[in-house]
Amino acid sequence: MSTLPDLASHFHALEKLAEAEPEGVTAEIVRGVYLMSPRPRVRHAAAQVAFARILDSAIGRGAGGPSRQPDWLFLIEPEIRSERSWTRCIPDLAGWRRSTSGWPKPDESLIELMPEWVLEVLSPTSANDDRGPRLEAYGMMGIGWAWLADPDAKTIETFVNVRGSMNPDRRAEAGALNAAPFDTVAVRLDDVFSF
Repeated sequence: MSTLPDLASHFHALEKLAEAEPEGVTAEIVRGVYLMSPRPRVRHAAAQVAFARILDSAIGRGAGGPSRQPDWLFLIEPEIRSERSWTRCIPDLAGWRRSTSGWPKPDESLIELMPEWVLEVLSPTSANDDRGPRLEAYGMMGIGWAWLADPDAKTIETFVNVRGSMNPDRRAEAGALNAAPFDTVAVRLDDVFSF
């Protein structure tokens, strides 16, 4: 008889618990830990939508009109799952690149194809988890870049995945940010944090 815990069974049990939560409750599993969070504040949601609008209009489905085949697909609050890292979470915004890893299937609600980029909009209740275990999980999941946006401090921090660990890359406190993987897009902080 093994004395080691069955982590896969534990992860599956947590998934069933998350699926049983009532509508409106955000339940996530980050590196095997069950997390619940309240719905975001208006300032948080406004920054989330601003990022989606800016990126989608510059390089996503909204760029270049209906005849252009975009490379990037951006989704607000997709549910992504990685059993390898014991994580099932909901980033505020995520982006997939068609030319590298492809896009998730259109009828999926639980996505196992990892995005190349994620954004977390920080709030007083989520900042510690977003900066700690969630950022670590994104590295373990193989996500290439993570950005943390703080609507209260009006800052954006970017991180790049180096061998499964998210390392700080850039920080913007004013003006515009050009950072990987969107080096060609100037994300103006005044546009993101206008609310």
